[in-house]
Amino acid sequence: MKAKLCALALALLLLLSLSVAAFAEGENETLEYYVSDAAGLLTAQQQQTLEAAARAASEKHGCGIYIITINDFREFGFGNVSDCAEGFYNHYQMGLGNERNGILLLLSMNDRDYALKAYGGGAHEAFTDYGSYRISDSFIRYFRNNDWYGGFADYISNAEDFLTRAAAGNPVDVPQNENTGLSSGVKTAMIVGIPALIAFGSCEGMKRKMKPVKQAGFADDYLLQGGIHLDVKKDVFVNRSVTRTVIRTERSSGGGGGGGTTINSGGFSGHSGKF
Repeated sequence: MKAKLCALALALLLLLSLSVAAFAEGENETLEYYVSDAAGLLTAQQQQTLEAAARAASEKHGCGIYIITINDFREFGFGNVSDCAEGFYNHYQMGLGNERNGILLLLSMNDRDYALKAYGGGAHEAFTDYGSYRISDSFIRYFRNNDWYGGFADYISNAEDFLTRAAAGNPVDVPQNENTGLSSGVKTAMIVGIPALIAFGSCEGMKRKMKPVKQAGFADDYLLQGGIHLDVKKDVFVNRSVTRTVIRTERSSGGGGGGGTTINSGGFSGHSGKF
């Protein structure tokens, strides 16, 4: 059994080590495993356990749950870890079903970078913008303590849970207490009306402080012995104009009030960061 596990680990290392040449030649390949540990973070037993868990959850929900670890994304010709994850997903033809539904967690160990990327309609529904950050916040706690197995196990467990919730029609998205639930008309009225009321109140306050002055009828009233004296006072109110622009995502599905899933031009959602 130990010999078999060691052979599996070596095969995975060889597969990803040969990927540099494959990327350069532009040839697509098929990744046979859900967990590929080219950076050597896991023992053979740990990798086998994670592989079994990821495979079972992926086949159950029709959405691949993948893990790849590498030493440095730059070795594959990418400028950032996010592009590297998307490149791996497409190059290895990841995902299940016609839409290639799946989610990939890629770790690049040289600078402790990670990317969490989802692809396919089913995956986008399950892994919303809010949800993907929830997943990463959870596994990062393990990775910061160099607990790789714990972090990967947590990721697979959460990914399966999110897929289960989405299948039940209740994907993990922005909580209701973070969504005001106000209509767009009410929100617009608040944005425009409140600053206007504040400005009106300020003007009224300054108006009340002004003392009425009787206009003199003759220029002699302004002449003093020894010359001309002009006493000029100005009240200047500076009105600040505030412009608010609603930024809309390229494409979104599900959720509302700031929820849903942002999908880039390549068909991927998700994010990247440090651990």
